[in-house]
Amino acid sequence: MRYPRNYTSIHIELTDKCQASCPMCARNYNGGAERPFVGQSEITLEDFKRWVDVEILENLYYFYACGNYGDPIIAKDCLEIFRYVRENSDTRLSIHTNGGARNTKWWHDLADAMRGDHEVTFGIDGFADSHVLYRRGTDYNKIIDNAKAFIDNGGYATVDTLIFKHNEDEAKAFEEEMLRIGFKSVNFKSTQRFYDMDKFPVQDTKGNLEYYLEPPTKEPFKRMNFLKLEDISKDISIWENIVATTNVDPKCMNKNEIYIDSRGNVLPCCWVGSDMLEEPLDVSLTIHNLRNKLVDNTKEHFGKFTGLNLNDLPLDYILESEAWALLHDKDIKPWICTKNCSA
Repeated sequence: MRYPRNYTSIHIELTDKCQASCPMCARNYNGGAERPFVGQSEITLEDFKRWVDVEILENLYYFYACGNYGDPIIAKDCLEIFRYVRENSDTRLSIHTNGGARNTKWWHDLADAMRGDHEVTFGIDGFADSHVLYRRGTDYNKIIDNAKAFIDNGGYATVDTLIFKHNEDEAKAFEEEMLRIGFKSVNFKSTQRFYDMDKFPVQDTKGNLEYYLEPPTKEPFKRMNFLKLEDISKDISIWENIVATTNVDPKCMNKNEIYIDSRGNVLPCCWVGSDMLEEPLDVSLTIHNLRNKLVDNTKEHFGKFTGLNLNDLPLDYILESEAWALLHDKDIKPWICTKNCSA
C-alpha cells in the first residue's frame, strides 16, 4: 500500500451505537427517542484489518476512538481492534467513553491490550444523582467499578466532566474523589450548546417534557455567549460575516489526521463527519433551526465528496485523490470549519 506517510493520526468512530441518551447529543431528540439514522453500524476487526493495514499502523503517532454518535466500547470488536493496533504499532492509543458498558473483566483486559502509551477518558458528570441527569442510561456506580478495574491493572484514566447548574457546587469534592480513586486528572468543561438559552428541555421517548438542564452560573464555569441564538438562527449574514473575517487554521492539517466513521467514510474530521450524516431536525426549538442551517452549509461544501468510502476504495487511493486534496483547500471555509478551527 502506498499510504501517504504525512498522515500520522487516525480518529475512528467504531460504532454509532450507544446505551446512553444524553439530552444534547445529536443521536436522539433531547434525551428521548433515538433518531432513525443512528444505531445501525459498527466496524468489525475484519473490516479494520481490511481498511488499515500494518504498514499504516507502523507509521502512526496517534490512534483514538471517539466519534459523533456512538460509544466505542459498545462495538463488539473494540477490545480486539485496540489489541491488534498495539501488537502492530507503538502509537499512542486513546478512547473517549461514558464507561458504562462491559464488565470489570473486559476493562481489566483492555488495560492489558493498551499497554504502553495510552489514555482512556471517562465522561462522568458528577456524583450519582447529578451524573444521571445528563448521562441518561448509564449507571455511576458501574462506571466507577469499570474504571477501577482498568486503573488497578495499570490503565491510565482521566475524567471529562460537563458542568451544569445542578453539579457546579460539587465540582471540588467530585474532583477530589476522582483523584482518590486513581484517575490522573479531571477536566471540567462547560458546553457551548446552550448558546444564550437559560434552560434546555429534556424529553422522554414520547416527547414529553421531563425536566430542564440549566447552564452553570458560577465562575469559573459560567460562559458568556455574545452571539444570540435567535439572531444567528435567522440572520445568516451574521455567519457569513464571521466566516469572511476569520482566519481558519485547520486542525486536521496541523495534526496530519484523518477521520473514519462507523460506515467507512473517510473525512478530514469528526465535525465534518457529523454534519455529512445528519438528517434535518424539527424546528420546535430555535437551536434545531440553527443546527439544520449549519448542516446544510457543510453538505453544500462537502457533499460532492461523499464517495470516499473504504468499502469502495483503498485508503491510499482516497488520500492521494484530487477530491481529498480539495477537501483540505484552505480557501474553502464552510461554517463548521470556521466554528471549530478559527485561529
